[in-house]
Amino acid sequence: MKKKIGLLATARKKLPHPAEAKDLYISPLFQKSLSYAEGNYDDYFFYSAKHGLLTKKQFIEPYNVTIKSFSPSEKRAWAAKVVEKLQEFAPPRTTEIHLHGGWVYREFLEPVLKEAGYAYEVPLEGYSIGKQLKWYDDQHAANKK
Repeated sequence: MKKKIGLLATARKKLPHPAEAKDLYISPLFQKSLSYAEGNYDDYFFYSAKHGLLTKKQFIEPYNVTIKSFSPSEKRAWAAKVVEKLQEFAPPRTTEIHLHGGWVYREFLEPVLKEAGYAYEVPLEGYSIGKQLKWYDDQHAANKK
């Protein structure tokens, strides 16, 4: 049976000081995706425009970099870097990826994941931020029952 791995987008809103990746990002959407990942996946990682793939315990400083400022070739290189690092922790043959985050990042990650042999799904594909927040709330409520 394959391990379920969450691959979560980071957020623009951050603490004003260095922290572990799981604690640095403080937007409501990030917090809800993190809570969901902790309760539903065997493990999880984050993807960041500046750092590529981040582990939850990785200690980093606040930064202000967005993939929106990258050229298409920089976005492709970024995605390749994320997936290359992911393979060190979660090889495709033993891993099922659950990709959380917006299309601006996924557009470049999805083809590279597929090319590397990963099975993946996007649980919130097509959802607005408001619908994503509600979905996470609904999942949290259902898990409490």
